Amino acid sequence: MATREASWDTPLDTGGEAFELLGNPRKAWIYTYLHHHPSTTIQDVVETLDLPQRTVYEYVDDLEAAGFIEQSNDGRPARYTAHDIDLQLIDGDAQRRITPALIEAIARRLRDDDIDTYIDRHGLDGLAVALEYAREYVDGSVTHQIMAREQDLTRLEAGVILDALRPIVED
Repeated sequence: MATREASWDTPLDTGGEAFELLGNPRKAWIYTYLHHHPSTTIQDVVETLDLPQRTVYEYVDDLEAAGFIEQSNDGRPARYTAHDIDLQLIDGDAQRRITPALIEAIARRLRDDDIDTYIDRHGLDGLAVALEYAREYVDGSVTHQIMAREQDLTRLEAGVILDALRPIVED
């Protein structure tokens, strides 16, 4: 269940390399870009995402060391490809999946105020729950009213986050 305030002791907000990726929207954005654009160079990432080159190199090194991406050629310039991530975290009764879609949702907080506000209010765990609802929302099995009722949200907040997450789920 989503919480009213960010709760940093929920399953997705604690420890590990995958969780550092979840907590850093710029790093998540780089992973997402590489996931959608395999065999991409650092310079492509710098130019497309408008990030400092030093930051991109640092984050790519971190992502590669964690096993989330790999250099996909031996030549220069180096090209990188992201691995699919599908981790399941179980903490008591709570079960969450860390997937490329969740990482993309976190990355979008940099450019989407609705997602950013939702994460601030409900934490990463709340975002993961909203993403599950978004999948069902897109396939027509859930409405924003159902999400609002089940997650103790206003209908407006549920509708806004579902609409913000729709492009991630539809891709």
